[in-house]
Amino acid sequence: MSYRTLEKEFYANSSSDRYTAHDALLSKRFDSDSTFKTGIALSTGELFLAVPRELSIATEHVLRRERRVSALWRALPPIALGAYIRSLIMDEVVYSNQIEGVHSTRKQIEAALESYNQNDDHAPFIEFAKLYLQLTDGATPPASLEDIRSIYDSVVADAISQKDLPGDTLFRSGPVEIINQHGRTIHKGVTPESAIESMMLQWIDLSRSDNIPELYSAILCHFLFGYIHPFYDGNGRTGRYLLALHLSNPLSQPTVLSLSRTIAENKAMYYKAFDTVERPLNHAEGTSFVLMMLELITQAQESLILDLSAKQDMLDVLAGRIGTLESEYGRRGCQVLFYAAQMHLYNVLQETSLDTLARDLSISKPTARRAIQSLEAIGILSRTSPRPPRYKLTEKGMDLLGIE
Repeated sequence: MSYRTLEKEFYANSSSDRYTAHDALLSKRFDSDSTFKTGIALSTGELFLAVPRELSIATEHVLRRERRVSALWRALPPIALGAYIRSLIMDEVVYSNQIEGVHSTRKQIEAALESYNQNDDHAPFIEFAKLYLQLTDGATPPASLEDIRSIYDSVVADAISQKDLPGDTLFRSGPVEIINQHGRTIHKGVTPESAIESMMLQWIDLSRSDNIPELYSAILCHFLFGYIHPFYDGNGRTGRYLLALHLSNPLSQPTVLSLSRTIAENKAMYYKAFDTVERPLNHAEGTSFVLMMLELITQAQESLILDLSAKQDMLDVLAGRIGTLESEYGRRGCQVLFYAAQMHLYNVLQETSLDTLARDLSISKPTARRAIQSLEAIGILSRTSPRPPRYKLTEKGMDLLGIE
C-alpha cells in the first residue's frame, strides 16, 4: 500500500517549513472534489475519506474478485451451498470471539444453529449464531439506537458478565479506556452517554448515506463504531457483525462471512489501522483505514477463490464417480454417499446428521437410517456421535469416492 498518511508525509519532510507543507497537504486532501466528508467531528478533526488512485485500484481489485467469488458460489449445488454457509458462519462466530479472547468452538456454534432450527433457545452462543444466520436471509441494518442495543444484546449473550452490561441505559454511562499489553492507554471511548448517543445517531446517518459508496461508508462506520466504543465490553464483536451486515449489499455472502477469520489472521495490522486514523497529525483522515480493510477483503476473497475452486474440481470428480456406483450400492445408497461426500468437502466438521440428511433428501428418518446403516456396516461411513446421530466418511469411503 503506497499511499502515505499525512503523518508519514510530515516526518518525511525535513525542511524548516514542514508544518506549512503539512497544512497545505491536509487542505489539498480535505478540500478535493473527490473527497468524501462525513461531517462527524473526532478529537483530531472531521472524519473524511480522500480518494487517491490507490483507493480506486484497491476497489477495482475487490470488485473484480467479487465477480469470481459470486460465480463459484452460484455454481454450488444446494446441499453443498447450505453446508458451506453453515461452515462460514461457524468460523465467523468462533474467530470473532477469538479476537476478543472469548472461547467458543465450532461444535458449539453448530449446536446453536441446530437449536435455532428446532426453536430451542438454550444452546450457548445461539443469539450470536442466529444473527449471522439471519444475515444470509437479508437482515436489515439498524435504523435506531434501540436497534443497535438489541443487536449488541444478541452478540454478547452468554459471553460477558452481567457487570459489564450497560444496564438500563442504551449505552455505557461511564468512561472506558483501551490499554495495550504494555499498559499504555491507546484509546479512550467517547463520553458522556449523551455524546455517545449523538455520535451513534451520526453513525446511523453515515451508514444510510446516499452520498458515499456503500463499500466505503460500511468501512468508515466500522472505524467509527470502534472509535465511539459505545459499550464497556463486546464492542469488537458487535462492530464486526455490523460491518458484515453493512457489507452484505455491496459484497457477496461468502466474502462477508470470511472477514473475521481474515481479521484474526491480521490482528496487529487491523488494530494498528484504528490507531493510525486517530493520530493527531493525520487529522481524522480515514483513507488508510479503508485501504487496510480493502486489503483484508481482498485476502478473504483470494482464500475463498482458492478453496471454492479446489472443492469444485473435487466435486466434479466425485459426481462422475458416484455415477459408476449405482449398480453396486443402489440409487438410495448413492444419494446418501453423494450427500456425505458433500458434507466432507463443504462442512468444516465433515459430518452428516441423520436429521438433516432426511430433511435435505426429502426422505423419512427410518429410510435415511437404513441407508446410512447399510453403508456403516461395510465400513464406508462411521458414527461420530450417537445423540444426535452423526456420521462421516471413513478412509475406505474416501478411497471409494476418489476423495483425497
